[in-house]
Amino acid sequence: MIVRRLRLTVLLSLVAVCLLAAQITSFRVAMAQPTVSLELGTPFAGQYVVGQWLPLRVTLRNQGLSAAMVTVTATPADSTIQYARTLRLAAQTQQSLWLYVFLAQPARAVFVTLAIDGLIVDRQEVALLLRPVERMRAVVGTSPVTSDLFAAGSLRVANLPDHHLGLSNLSVLALFELDGPLLAAQQTALLAWVYNGGHLIIGGGPAAIALQAALPPALQAATITGAAVIDREPVVTLGKSSLNTPLLGVKLAPVTGAQYRGDPAAPAWVEYAVGRGRVTQLAFAPEALAAWAGREQFWTALAQPVLFVATPAGASAQITPWQLQMLTPALDALPQIAIPAFAQGLTALTWYALAMVLLALGFWRWRRFAPAMSLLLVALISAGVGLWWANANAAPAYSALRMTLIEVIDSERAQAQTISVMLSAMPRTETMVFTNPVIARPFIIAGSDGSPGGGSESLAQMTTQLERQLAPWQTQALWTTALIPAPVVRSTLVVDQGRLRVDMQNDSQYTLRDVFVVYGDQLLFFGTLRPGARSVARWPVLFTPAAAGLSLGQLVIKDLQENGLLIDGDMEKAAQIRAALADAAVAALPTRFDPGPFVLAWLDRDPTVPVQPSIGSVETLLVMRPPIRGQGELSLPVGWLRLDPAGSEASPCLNGQGVQLSGEIAEIRLRLPPDLSSLRASAIQVRLSPAGATSNVNLALRAYNWVTGAWDAVAFNPLSTMTMTDAEPYLRFGEVRLRLSGGLDRLGCVVATGGVQGVLP
Repeated sequence: MIVRRLRLTVLLSLVAVCLLAAQITSFRVAMAQPTVSLELGTPFAGQYVVGQWLPLRVTLRNQGLSAAMVTVTATPADSTIQYARTLRLAAQTQQSLWLYVFLAQPARAVFVTLAIDGLIVDRQEVALLLRPVERMRAVVGTSPVTSDLFAAGSLRVANLPDHHLGLSNLSVLALFELDGPLLAAQQTALLAWVYNGGHLIIGGGPAAIALQAALPPALQAATITGAAVIDREPVVTLGKSSLNTPLLGVKLAPVTGAQYRGDPAAPAWVEYAVGRGRVTQLAFAPEALAAWAGREQFWTALAQPVLFVATPAGASAQITPWQLQMLTPALDALPQIAIPAFAQGLTALTWYALAMVLLALGFWRWRRFAPAMSLLLVALISAGVGLWWANANAAPAYSALRMTLIEVIDSERAQAQTISVMLSAMPRTETMVFTNPVIARPFIIAGSDGSPGGGSESLAQMTTQLERQLAPWQTQALWTTALIPAPVVRSTLVVDQGRLRVDMQNDSQYTLRDVFVVYGDQLLFFGTLRPGARSVARWPVLFTPAAAGLSLGQLVIKDLQENGLLIDGDMEKAAQIRAALADAAVAALPTRFDPGPFVLAWLDRDPTVPVQPSIGSVETLLVMRPPIRGQGELSLPVGWLRLDPAGSEASPCLNGQGVQLSGEIAEIRLRLPPDLSSLRASAIQVRLSPAGATSNVNLALRAYNWVTGAWDAVAFNPLSTMTMTDAEPYLRFGEVRLRLSGGLDRLGCVVATGGVQGVLP
């Protein structure tokens, strides 16, 4: 009886414990699920471009009585990579945040989950629609057309992402109306997006002052000086339809480096190059063309992408994928893991084996116990010393390569891109700490799938710490980007006594090593600049043309090697890494004019991490675009007028240098950098370097006269440099147009450069 009662008591106790546990669990779910709600939105109605980042606007509401630790995770369909953000949400509060998801391949949807204290309480799906990048245009405000030109939709200010990656799907963004102030993060996002290749169109008319005031100074193409009747000719030219009504708007005064379109006293709009992108600031309001028959044609012609880059995933309107392609070959320079010297360990194990045998024999024969114990003691001592020596002198079973490219986008901010390649001989958890919040994604390289050895992986976004699980002998790579304070380095090209003077001032805390100022294939070496150092140099009056087919990175490495400055222990790998970084910094495209000038400087420390890595290779390159300032007489040597592939009626050469002429007549255009677009020329030199034969070829050259609109004949010898005197009519907006006629098919690839003498007002 007692046993039965005891069994019944135990059984009832177990049942009570189970019921209590179930009640606690159900109470936890019941308390967690209704307290926090999740609301999702995407600014482009789910439209995206493969190889770019999808922005998700997440709104969280905590209706509970206590704070909750909330994690929002987004996973593309058919992917194991999870992108997450975690925050502490106070009671009775609401918070909105952005979550960015990298879409490496076409996906039908993104799945978003909400977890509270580790317990999933909600799961939603965001449907996606794949579009080509040239169709990804958006407008803030009302669309000026009835067609689907701005297919990405009409946005509100609240739907503008707070990071430039959230705008990476767009090729064109029109800013016509503001229903609220732009946050500082949104302004920075717009600036970085334009710098990387975006095209920003700013409306004019009554809203012009408010729109301009909402933008950072670096995105302001002109100053507004009053009201004016706008020149309609540029509008009619693009719209291909007559416009009889007056066009009213604001009077725009272009900033240095900007170009006006139309009458300089009342231009229709102003174009301003910012990095690799462009700002187009209109003088008139978009609704002023609402009743015009040519409005559809006009907006279609105006709202064109500035940058178009072919990528393995398709195409992009941002330069980042192209830069990553240039960096990828250098990832093979990962330092090898040296196999530890096992001789000492093997010796110690041999002594152990011998000691065990002797000990066994000693116990078998008691009279040999003393010699056996003596040998055992010697074996223990020698084995301990051997193992200690092997451990102290063995190479680490871990290797890493870290390449960081820092691009200064204005006086206060810089964007940093880092590729970290890691390899471990044993399972390892790698903790990565950053000075500023980063956005990260796996980077696929040859021989690696980018994952931590199977299964899913969660990557926290906008965080300063990441953990990476390394599988043995599996190379893994991670790409991170962050906006950081710009290093205080001043660089300016100044007009001085008829030549350009380069001023360099290092007021940062970093030592600048192997500093170059480059324009096209011309290099000016400054050496090392320590904190507080200043250096000045004049631009040489003559440059030897660089060897054909060499990239800027190869020219930089060639210069360092010839002067004995590349003294790294592994020169071949160091040269490979540095050349890749320099090429990625300039990111020259064969179809686009962007020769610089640039400043390239290697930093002694990586600003993106608080503690410098002690294992592996670390290379950090700082890139700047120095402005050209001053006025007066200026003589630019041959090499400053450079070929504009986009404006020439010829296809680029296969080596990316020059154009391939064909037919009987072809037009080529030479340009100066934007800061010199107002130069008034007194003399122009042009040098044509054809790869093919020039003998028995009857070539004729004509130059476009911007004053008369005619093509004037110019004396020309293809084997020498041509000089045009009284050249002011032939240079406008920093551009010279030339027309070649004759047997062009025999010339092959033609490289054209030039120099200018004149006055900069």
